[in-house]
Amino acid sequence: MLIIQIIYRTGKFLFYAALLIIFGACQESTQEVDGKKGDEKSASSHGTTQPNIVYILVDDLGYGDLNLGMDTLEVFKNPFIKTPHLAKLASEGLVMTDHYASSPVCSPSRAGLLTGRTPTRCNINRWIEDIELDGTEYLRNDEITIAEKCLEAGYQTAIYGKWHLNCQDWLKKENWTAEKGSFPNQQGFQTGMVSKENPHLTPFMNANSQKNPGDFFDLNGNLLETLKGYTSQIITDSALTYVKRRDKTKPFFLYLPYDAVHERIYNPDEYDEMYHTGETNRDVYYANVTYLDAQIGRFLDGLKEMGLEDNTIVFFSSDNGPEVTRVYFGAWRSYGTSYPKYGQKRTLYEGGIRVPGIIRWPGKIVPGISDEPNSTLDIMPTLCEIIGVESPQDRALDGSSLLSHLLNGDSIVRKKPLYWQYEFPENFALVGEGYTTRYDGTQRIYEKERLPKVSIRSGNYALRGIGGEKFEPPEEFFMFDVVNDPDEKRELSRIDPELFEQLKARLLEIHRSVQEDRLVVAHQE
Repeated sequence: MLIIQIIYRTGKFLFYAALLIIFGACQESTQEVDGKKGDEKSASSHGTTQPNIVYILVDDLGYGDLNLGMDTLEVFKNPFIKTPHLAKLASEGLVMTDHYASSPVCSPSRAGLLTGRTPTRCNINRWIEDIELDGTEYLRNDEITIAEKCLEAGYQTAIYGKWHLNCQDWLKKENWTAEKGSFPNQQGFQTGMVSKENPHLTPFMNANSQKNPGDFFDLNGNLLETLKGYTSQIITDSALTYVKRRDKTKPFFLYLPYDAVHERIYNPDEYDEMYHTGETNRDVYYANVTYLDAQIGRFLDGLKEMGLEDNTIVFFSSDNGPEVTRVYFGAWRSYGTSYPKYGQKRTLYEGGIRVPGIIRWPGKIVPGISDEPNSTLDIMPTLCEIIGVESPQDRALDGSSLLSHLLNGDSIVRKKPLYWQYEFPENFALVGEGYTTRYDGTQRIYEKERLPKVSIRSGNYALRGIGGEKFEPPEEFFMFDVVNDPDEKRELSRIDPELFEQLKARLLEIHRSVQEDRLVVAHQE
């Protein structure tokens, strides 16, 4: 369902005229791409020029960590946090209330976004730790990323921010060209600047933080000198410089995986002084969200000043739910909330995987609110359709194109339900209430084998699979209406047994397919 909110001062005539312009047939054009003449298909013939694409991915931002200031929304209304620039983006774009990350933790989530594949298929099953240098979990060279598809369509590509998709020794420059292929320049990114895995927690520079970081590399494997400032500002500065200096004859795909609001959090003093909740660490977290918001706003303003706003698609999302306070050393400022959803990072409950989502494409996407379930796994087929190239055909993809939904408000057509798998779930005690709700890492409350490790969503319903050995099918299943029962208190398997059996069969079918792909990758190690 698409709820459209538009105000046209000159009445309904202009509204319908605008629709005719936006959705009318468009003439194909040709352009030179890398010296070869080819058809330029913008949004699969929905336009005449290829749009620039910016994907903003933030780190550990919870479902309840924004205040978008929209009266028609029942969510994203945190009264304690100021996010005016994202509120402006939301007013100009499509806000997705049922948007999901592909995993409840960072590395798998990023793999899913970039490949359009459930990350377990890629054998990326947990967050990648720096201490396990030259380990076995990384994004392999034979995976196809959205950056590579953009290159195929004649785009120039760049990344500025957090990578977190390999566990190799970054100080060995030979690794940057090794056959494993797990560095950004081997996955379709031509230029940029990236920080190592968990931001600022690298074994050789464990004193780093968001302030004056010294753990960024260029894409040739050169460790950059200590950069003055704060990472959200540094990433924004670098991205704006790139856009200004880019090749103006080609469209660009720019991936901005900010490291905020992941620990270790630091802010300029004027932002820390904005909040006075009585808890210093909470104030610093709120300030970090606001500072991130300001830097994203500065980037978007830069696009507008350069005349690029109208022909640039901007995606905004988070990699997973909020981190658990004090779950590890350094996480004492992780005060994010998934309110009003149950769960947090590290779980397959809604609060661990449902995240804020916004898409803006002026003149193409009508501003409004969508409650259609969608996922970062949908980005690969969506972008392929927009830029006019074929999605990878030689492997299983787990998402569907959103383009018809974005442009026309059509329901999303899926061949399979949304699917998640995470074999290392953790859960903790819930403290606080409302938008101060968070999870306390010092109070573990469930044994992990009793937590969901596989889940699907179809329509209003989610099926959670629990138990079983690692990577084996779950042994128990529970079904919930996550729209009308967000706390998942009313189990429905006996109320609608037919639907329950249908969802169970679909979950097990996808699980078998995912395990087959995972084992192929695992046996290559």
